[in-house]
Amino acid sequence: MNCCFFEIAAVGFLGIAAVLFKEKGMGVIRVHAIMPLRKNLFILSKLAIFLLSDLLFAILLTMLNVGLSDTVSILPAVLLQTALLSLFMALTGLTCTLLLKDFRQFTLAYLLIAIFVSTPVFLSANTSVKLYWIGFHPFYHIYMGLKNAYFGTPTAGPLYYLGYAGAIAALFVAVQFVFQREIGKEG
Repeated sequence: MNCCFFEIAAVGFLGIAAVLFKEKGMGVIRVHAIMPLRKNLFILSKLAIFLLSDLLFAILLTMLNVGLSDTVSILPAVLLQTALLSLFMALTGLTCTLLLKDFRQFTLAYLLIAIFVSTPVFLSANTSVKLYWIGFHPFYHIYMGLKNAYFGTPTAGPLYYLGYAGAIAALFVAVQFVFQREIGKEG
């Protein structure tokens, strides 16, 4: 469970940046700017690839760690939490990649995510260290949702899902805005 959270939160964030920085260097955004396609298809294609790979990773990791018979019962809840985290991190990675100049600048953002996002969440959820503000940390709730899904306990209610759906929608709009700006700079 911890491996699934950290892989998606850190490696997924870094992976989307590596792909997009390489594509920016190759001129893919410039080519996409002149194509007669809707501009958000580029963003959706990136999200789809990373979401599918994260879901596949979660399925395989769950089957290997929990066993096939128990995986069937917890998989829908695990996949829902994985999808929320994957979309959130992919959109955050896309935003950072489009805003930053090169991969070296991105590594600072990556370190901030690794230190300030993952570490307090892991400490609060798995050790006796209790941070009074952790309830306001958005990743804590996703982590606990993923943890609860693996242990078969109920996850949060509709407000939790509406909040993350709203956050993902807001991030998608932000990525579209930043992507349009990047197309303007490239074109």
